[in-house]
Amino acid sequence: MAVLPPDTIQQSSEVALQQIDWIAPAESTEIELIDYLKDELAVSDDSIDLALRHCQQERGTLPMVLWRYGFVSIDQLNQIFDWMAR
Repeated sequence: MAVLPPDTIQQSSEVALQQIDWIAPAESTEIELIDYLKDELAVSDDSIDLALRHCQQERGTLPMVLWRYGFVSIDQLNQIFDWMAR
């Protein structure tokens, strides 16, 4: 088994932490969006789960997929975009 020099390990750790810092805000925002959808717009868990699966397949945004499949109205879609812009 190869042993990495300490400076290589340090660099790898710093890169990993930078990646975590970059990913965490996106995940946090998505969690807040899902909470908003559930609490304010009464979108069901099943609708959100289905839309999230379609987001991955279709490379669409969650609000647009929810609207495309009829889980939110056009007025609700506008509310979501307003909330996201805050």
